[in-house]
Amino acid sequence: MADNRLSNKPGAYWQSDAALISLALMWGTSHVITKDILSSHSPAFYTTTRFGIAAICFGLMFSRHLMRSSRREVMQGVILGLCSFAGIAFYVVGLSITQASKAGFITGLYLVFTPLLAYLLFRTRPTRDHLTGLAIAIIGFILLSFPRGGETINWGDFLVLMAAVGWASHIAATSAFARQSDVRVLAAVQVITVAGLAGTILMVLRSAGYDNSPNPINLRFGIQIGYMAIMVTFVAALVQTWAQGRVSSTHAAILYALEPVTAAVFAYLAFGEKLGVLRGIGASLILIGVMVSRLRLATRASGGKHAADDLGLRGEA
Repeated sequence: MADNRLSNKPGAYWQSDAALISLALMWGTSHVITKDILSSHSPAFYTTTRFGIAAICFGLMFSRHLMRSSRREVMQGVILGLCSFAGIAFYVVGLSITQASKAGFITGLYLVFTPLLAYLLFRTRPTRDHLTGLAIAIIGFILLSFPRGGETINWGDFLVLMAAVGWASHIAATSAFARQSDVRVLAAVQVITVAGLAGTILMVLRSAGYDNSPNPINLRFGIQIGYMAIMVTFVAALVQTWAQGRVSSTHAAILYALEPVTAAVFAYLAFGEKLGVLRGIGASLILIGVMVSRLRLATRASGGKHAADDLGLRGEA
């Protein structure tokens, strides 16, 4: 289990900041890399390969913990895997038909949805700040997805929004389960679950003749999938657990808000995607909504109530 006590050593804050900024950068770049992979590989093949590699890493690193795990831990890990898979499935399909920059900002809504789903699933009451942040972020989403120049609202935008809901349910469930179980077991089982589900769907689709794309295996794909599987899926989960327990909730949330900004920057550099004024305002409102929704929860965490801290911060595989 991670040590969630705040460190008093000055160097620990710099180390945690560097770790959280690195996570935000990795998650931001993942939108562009995934978009590029999906241009030549099917969503099912990509998801199966990415999580299959990560599952192997977890098995190699934490086999002893898995051998000693309880039935409750395994079941909780499976539930987390189902939530995570829902988010990933909606995301990869949605991203294949929408812009990476838009997907990056819309994905950030999971930070706002998490407190609401935590209340519905675990009776954790959302604050007025959460409701205010949700309203602001929804307005931002409408502006970000607003059609321009004859363009219609893309169904991919709504699929990515559903992915944000799936990841929010994953975060809410993680906040409840992580206090009861070994987080290493939970992380391993959920990744294995996602890999198994994705692999099953891939086989079904191929048997039915719906996924016969060539899925070329070359050096470029190898580098990209290695980065997504090892860094963005495996390493990120472990680094986040370590770093998030050593800074205040407000600090972590502000650093995590760099993710959609990073996604937009990399989407512009890689694909030349431009948001425009209206979408820029929408993206800004999403960022504001995310941060507003975290303020009161952050105040509680700073006062020592660390259990509340888990409700609003990221836990993606």
